[in-house]
Amino acid sequence: MTSILRQHNIMTPSSANTAPLDIAIIGAGPGGLSAAHALANRGFSVGIFDRAQVLRPIGAALGLADQGYAALNAISPELCTQVHSKAINPKQQLLMRPNGEVLFADESPMAGTSFTWLGWFTLQSCLYKALPNPVQLNLNHTLTEFISDQLDTPICLKFLNQANQFARIVVGADGYRSVVRNKTVGDGPPLYTGTMTWRGTVPRNNLVPLEEPFIGGAGFQLVVGEQKNFWMMDAGADRIAWGGTAPQGSSEKSKSTLDTALRVFENWPSIVQTMIRATDPLSIIETGVYDRKPVSQWGDGQRITLLGDAAHPIRPSLGLGTTLALQDAVTLAEMLDAVTLTDITSVSAALTRYEQTRIEITTPLQKKASEQGLASHADDQADRLKIGFEAALASRKK
Repeated sequence: MTSILRQHNIMTPSSANTAPLDIAIIGAGPGGLSAAHALANRGFSVGIFDRAQVLRPIGAALGLADQGYAALNAISPELCTQVHSKAINPKQQLLMRPNGEVLFADESPMAGTSFTWLGWFTLQSCLYKALPNPVQLNLNHTLTEFISDQLDTPICLKFLNQANQFARIVVGADGYRSVVRNKTVGDGPPLYTGTMTWRGTVPRNNLVPLEEPFIGGAGFQLVVGEQKNFWMMDAGADRIAWGGTAPQGSSEKSKSTLDTALRVFENWPSIVQTMIRATDPLSIIETGVYDRKPVSQWGDGQRITLLGDAAHPIRPSLGLGTTLALQDAVTLAEMLDAVTLTDITSVSAALTRYEQTRIEITTPLQKKASEQGLASHADDQADRLKIGFEAALASRKK
């Protein structure tokens, strides 16, 4: 896989002012890219704008199962097949405490199900490389503001040190700290939950010799205790992904993510330290875990809306963040299908239907994820996971 994906079909200042885009998407993560696919497939002219200068292999793994793949299939059966071919269904699973005590070592309860682990960058890369030719991907575009006061004129998007762009609809898919949401909802910064997370991926060749559960290329291991969590999983044919969470009073990032991760999980099983040390320090992602209180409206009620984490940031405890973003993309495209974008009344009605449909689904999941996120750092979390794994495996084997 190419390690860095560069921008293509960049709009020049002269071309940007010839005709407005139908839809401008802010954010080139899986949510924004999937929305670009779904909307372009229905005939809209689409431009994606992201502040990153290049798309590079960051992040760790994400989980996809039936609902996520169904959304991908609705966007493109070929793309869905390609993504699924790069994902791993876990076959072996190991759960232990920080002192090395093994609580569960058996076939994974998820073996043979639709659930898979997949590298975040792998999904982003698949979506990027398959973009329909008319879609414009514009990197190094940091949105600073947009002007949408005149309903009879396209929305003007202003970027840092870049030419203005124009679009009839704006979709904010720009994550937890969404610039678009800051204007449409105005609910301030996301809420820090008191938990920090560290994530990375490691080439399998850097971890030779491998031990169970990773020998067969489909392993999943958790180390849980001391109110911390560390997980590792095969997330592709050649990479193992990892992540760790721990309570921390401040969301301030450290000077060295590598040193911090090693310190937080010091004296844990050797595989934990080995996994962290084998990771390129520059690729380790350190972030706070954030969420927001659900709201009843995401956009401006007229021509602007939100998608994915910008709309419904959700704690990772349910593993549904990517799935919800993919579903957002499909629903948005369905609601806008056949809508004349110069008819503001029709656009407003379509975006309202989209938001109402998705908010009804995402609001209870946000609340549930928040509750489970708090429980994941409880003193008895390892014991509860053990019971859950054993029960799930026994049920599946009936």
